[in-house]
Amino acid sequence: MASLLFIYATLVFAYEREFIVTDIISDQSLQIQRIDKQIEVAPGDILAIYSHQTKLVLGYARVASITDSSDFFIAIIETHNKNGLIRPENYLRKLDLTKINNDIPARYDLTYRAESNVAAKYRPLVYAGLVQGMTASNLNKKEWILGPSVLAYGLTSRTQLDINLASAIFGVANLAVKNKLIDNDDYELSVENGFQYYHTSKKGSYQFTGNLDMASNSNFKSYAKFKLFTKKPEDQSLNNSEEYTRDLNLELQFSYGYIFSNWNQLIFGPKIDVNKKNVGGVVAYYIVEKNINTMFGVSSTDFSELRLGKQAYLVNLDFWWRF
Repeated sequence: MASLLFIYATLVFAYEREFIVTDIISDQSLQIQRIDKQIEVAPGDILAIYSHQTKLVLGYARVASITDSSDFFIAIIETHNKNGLIRPENYLRKLDLTKINNDIPARYDLTYRAESNVAAKYRPLVYAGLVQGMTASNLNKKEWILGPSVLAYGLTSRTQLDINLASAIFGVANLAVKNKLIDNDDYELSVENGFQYYHTSKKGSYQFTGNLDMASNSNFKSYAKFKLFTKKPEDQSLNNSEEYTRDLNLELQFSYGYIFSNWNQLIFGPKIDVNKKNVGGVVAYYIVEKNINTMFGVSSTDFSELRLGKQAYLVNLDFWWRF
């Protein structure tokens, strides 16, 4: 009986501790030792870092360099759960983040942002639907988002092209260029320059958008957005049929996100039309699969209008692929 328990304990140890942290080289670099000789690693492979005391996931590390003659190699920390300290004796396991059946806790500080072949389920939300629009996060280089309402492409990890397909269908040609200015563990900041051309009136318009995403804690995230535009850029029949008469218009949006244990998300918050002095908002639930996002919710341009309609409350449904 004792020998069986010993064998079982050895197998559990080997399963959990495929690799172990032996040294902290810098704030971002770790020296790793391979414990399980049967597991092959190569530069670019992703490892989950576990606390050897609490067994909780502390973050991800990417294999940076390895030699055939040694079981020691260097890994770069990609994400870090701020509630735990990465240190020697922490153990690691190799992950395949192209699949969605990994036993990884859903946390905003454990989303993976580096350029790699990773399922959209584990990445930050870049697009939040027609009403919410883009977040501060960007697509990686050569990544696409495609859906009934949007087409987006990552020129680089910091520059992204966006087309509002819903507006284009209704005759408003448009193109936006989004640039990410700041990207760290605490917040992301991006700006977007958008251009629209209204075919029926033969007039153009310009929109400047600033996005700020901040992680409040492991399960909550805040989204702040402001738009400065010369004419209402969204399609009038979908959002607001009244024409703007001022040269410049301002819209503010503040939202909060909550991530569930299955990586699905809820985003809710107010939207303020400064010129019209209207307060509306949105509440939306996001089902996040490997490469497909589905959103459904309710939005309003004016909370005081207790009815359904384009000037009051709208039921929203949207979906898109990220690949």
